[in-house]
Amino acid sequence: MLDSLLQLSSNALILWILILCSIVAGGIFIERLFLLRKSTVDTNQLIIDLRQSIQEGNIIEAVQHCEEAGGTLAAILKAGIMRHNRSQDQIERSMEAAGRLEIAHLEKNAKILSIISHIAPLIGLLGTVLGFMQAFAEMRLSGMVDITAARIGDALEYALLTTAAGLVVAIPALLAYNYLVSRIEAFVLEIQTTSTELVDLLISREEKY
Repeated sequence: MLDSLLQLSSNALILWILILCSIVAGGIFIERLFLLRKSTVDTNQLIIDLRQSIQEGNIIEAVQHCEEAGGTLAAILKAGIMRHNRSQDQIERSMEAAGRLEIAHLEKNAKILSIISHIAPLIGLLGTVLGFMQAFAEMRLSGMVDITAARIGDALEYALLTTAAGLVVAIPALLAYNYLVSRIEAFVLEIQTTSTELVDLLISREEKY
């Protein structure tokens, strides 16, 4: 009886840990997804506005366009515009520095999803191993006298339940992590392309004036 209670309590603890992991993973995914959507701007319209302001020599207006647009890309472009009277190398370095900060902000906590996707199956497997150990211990202590197939089946069912729960947590966490990474990588490519275009605008403007 005591062994059965211990088996139930250990499996319950493993399941609660996995439930906690799923809640954390879900919360991080929703928060990161919301941040990515918040950071997205109409890139084409922003570039059109910046091109017009920069070609007219109105740097203050260009900065205002970035502030009004908001988001990661606008913050990076603003860093470059603020160095409009510097060399191309200085402009690029300032945008790279701003870009590293902004991308790090986007990637914050996303790694936790990857960690959860890797440890959740291991936690489930630990529960299964503990369940099997307790089941075999019960069989040994009882001397196989009053052990029935139903009791053995219940013990093994509880043990395998944790492995299944671990996979249920790990698979969505892994998918969520890969989705966020793909979104961030696409975002980085857009930032690089747009930043290069802005540098060309600023350099050509300085050469003109």
